[in-house]
Amino acid sequence: MAFVHGVSPEEADPWFARAGLGDVPRVSDPGLDHYRAFELETTGMAELVNPKVWARGAVCALQHGFGTQPVALIRQLPGVFVVHGTRVLAEFRHGSPADRPDYLGLVRRSGSATMR
Repeated sequence: MAFVHGVSPEEADPWFARAGLGDVPRVSDPGLDHYRAFELETTGMAELVNPKVWARGAVCALQHGFGTQPVALIRQLPGVFVVHGTRVLAEFRHGSPADRPDYLGLVRRSGSATMR
């Protein structure tokens, strides 16, 4: 498991530590180059005023302590990928900032692990 995030390591380290993920591999990508390499989309400004997006953002901010973010990062849609070597075995591309992937379902669909 590895995480790619769009902020500096100094900004990300406390968040990963609070989430119990202080020791996982992660890549700081403020230029969002990895997002482009995986062809992840950006959302339009109109979607950012959607109440569903605001509600999800508020929950994340309250539960996880996210602070303010640059507009480019706010508009960048994330994705979740199961990768083995050079192959993408399964993927979830967010269509909205409010989307929540089924992480276990993604791993099951990839066929890369046996779930107990």
